[in-house]
This record gives sequence, structure tokens and C-alpha cells, in this order.
Amino acid sequence: MTLSRSTDDRRVIRFRPRMGPLRGSHRWNALNNNSEPDDSSVVDLTKYEWPESDDDYRHRMIVNAISLVFTILLILAGIWLADMMAHA
Repeated sequence: MTLSRSTDDRRVIRFRPRMGPLRGSHRWNALNNNSEPDDSSVVDLTKYEWPESDDDYRHRMIVNAISLVFTILLILAGIWLADMMAHA
């Protein structure tokens, strides 16, 4: 007995787009409307910022390099462990 699937039992469901006031760029414009006063309860955070120095960049790159080496070592340990389990 062969199972064959006819093309008659396939269905295509078409979804109608939603129609409403908050759609696409209308929503973006409504959210970024600058005509209303800012009711944000968040205080200005610029007092906590400081300019990025070369020292911060150097430290971040060193930490990234250490993280990369650690990740490579974890991958190699996983491959070695899988190989040992395969040969056991």
C-alpha cells in the first residue's frame, strides 16, 4: 500500500492585515511626538557619564581576548571529552 498525498488537501491561509490607528509609521510618530511635555520620571543620567579613554578601550580588548581564549579552551575540552567517550 502506497501512501500518496494529493494536492487537494493542502490549504493556504491568508491573513488580512490589521487596520487600526497604531500601525507602522503612525505608531512611531505617535510615540515620538515632541509636542507634549516629557513626563519621564527618569532623571538626567549625563552626570554619571564620563568620556571613554584609551585605558578603558585597552582593558576591554584584553578582557575580550581572555574571554575568546577561554571559550576556545572550553570548545576544545568538549571535543576532547566527546572523543574520549566515543573511544570508550
